[in-house]
This record gives sequence, C-alpha cells and structure tokens, in this order.
Amino acid sequence: MNVKKTTLLIFISLIFVGGAGAYAFSDGVFDEYLDELQNDDEEIIEDIKEPEIILEDVMAKINVDTRFGTNYYSMEEVDDGDNDEVQEAEWDNYTFQFDAYSSIGDIETYLWNFGDNNEFEGVEGSHSYEQPGKYIVTLKITSKDGVSSTNQTMITVNFDGFVISDNMECTCAPTAKETTIDLKIENGAKTIVGETTVTHDGSTEDCTQRLIIQQCHLRVILKSYNGGSVVSEEVVFDETFNTNSKTVNFTHVLTDDENGYNFELVLETDQIRDWHKPETEWFVDYIE
Repeated sequence: MNVKKTTLLIFISLIFVGGAGAYAFSDGVFDEYLDELQNDDEEIIEDIKEPEIILEDVMAKINVDTRFGTNYYSMEEVDDGDNDEVQEAEWDNYTFQFDAYSSIGDIETYLWNFGDNNEFEGVEGSHSYEQPGKYIVTLKITSKDGVSSTNQTMITVNFDGFVISDNMECTCAPTAKETTIDLKIENGAKTIVGETTVTHDGSTEDCTQRLIIQQCHLRVILKSYNGGSVVSEEVVFDETFNTNSKTVNFTHVLTDDENGYNFELVLETDQIRDWHKPETEWFVDYIE
C-alpha cells in the first residue's frame, strides 16, 4: 500500500478514536491532503501500461528452380504436291517450379499471381508461359492472425524456334511462292540470333559443276513489321556460290523503337533450281 494512503488511514482512525476535536486542522488542509493523494493515485495508474501484443513475424519467400526458361517451337511445312502447304507445329514450353516453404510464420493461405493473368493457391505449384517475355511473380501469404506479407520475383522466358520450310522456288517461276519464316517476336525481345541452311534438292545439275553464270543463288532478307506494315528490310545475304549447301547466319539487336515489332525471315532464289526443305533455327533473348 502507498505510504500516503497508510498515513491517511492512521489520521482517520485517530479522529474516530479521539473525537473530532482531538485534532484541529486549519481550513482546507485536509482537503489539500486528499487532493494530493488523489493525484498520486493517478500517477501510479498512468505508470501501468497495457501489455504489448506481439504478433508472430510473417515473411513471404519465393523459391523457384530457375528464373530463366526457354520455350521451344518447331514447325514443318508439309506439301502434298498441290503447292498448298500445311503447317505442322509443336510447342514445348518450359515449366517453372515454385514453392514458399522458406516463408516465415504460422501461415494459413498462399496466393500466387504469375504475372500473366493466372493465379494459384497453395504452398507449391508449377507454371508455364504461353508467350516468351518477362513476368513478375507475386506471392502473398496470410497468417492465422490475419497478418499478410508479399514478395515478388521476375521470370524471363526466352524463345527457341526451328522451322523446316517447303521447297523453295525461283522468283521467276509462274507458281513462285515466297518462303517466309515468322520469327514470333513478342514485346520485350532484345536480340535475335539464328541461321538458315539451304540444300540442293538433287533434281538438277550439281551446284559444284555449274558455270559461273549458272551458280546457285540465295537471298536472305530480314523484315520488320509494325502491325501489317513493313518498317524495314535488311538484306542479310545475296550471293551466288558453287556448293550444294549454304548456311547463312543472321543477328539483330532490337532498338527501343522496335519493341513490339514482329520480324520475318524471307528466303529467295533467282535460279530455276529449287532448294530442298530449307531449315531455319533461331533464338530470341529477352534478358536485359
């Protein structure tokens, strides 16, 4: 008990035992004493703080097998002889493995947003992206106490394409058709690196046996498009040669202005002889 409270009780006891006249107090002295005692009680109450409620720490952590994956695309043009090719295509998209086992806290829910309008609930899961590019993956965890934590990581999906085109025909032929390879460029592409290979079909004179004026010929053009309009044409290769096979490399670094453009590789020949089933392979890098 507080000392001043004890003193007050003693005084009150003496008053009742000795009578009201046993002790004489000047006017207001007792009231002042009571006021002082009340103030002391308020100070004591103010010193007592409510106990702190410490919520358990909650922290979201993302684990992923890799932050860089590659989608593979392959396509072959099949012609039954009617000059009407059918494209047979296959996709093999990389599947990323995610988990949140390193997260901290008494966690009740895990919500993933993969950055391509797809979501998933659970501590672990897998996801593949239909289009190459960069994606921000967001994980939100919530504890049983309702405390939330969010974390993010960036995923990059590159692209590798392989196309077997139908036989090429001379640009001078009545039924000449353009051999075009869609490079399937998406927003955020940084670099295109590839090669195209043509091989003599063997139906006519060997390229190695021809005169200079009859040598085999190949033209390779890289075209960029914005919407349906051609923006640029780069002649990568336009030469004659005396070999039965020719491989042409091509590289293009995209500028900021070309972001969102599509690109096509066009193969042409001015010789009557066909090139048999040209093969084109390329890689598109989306890494900064």
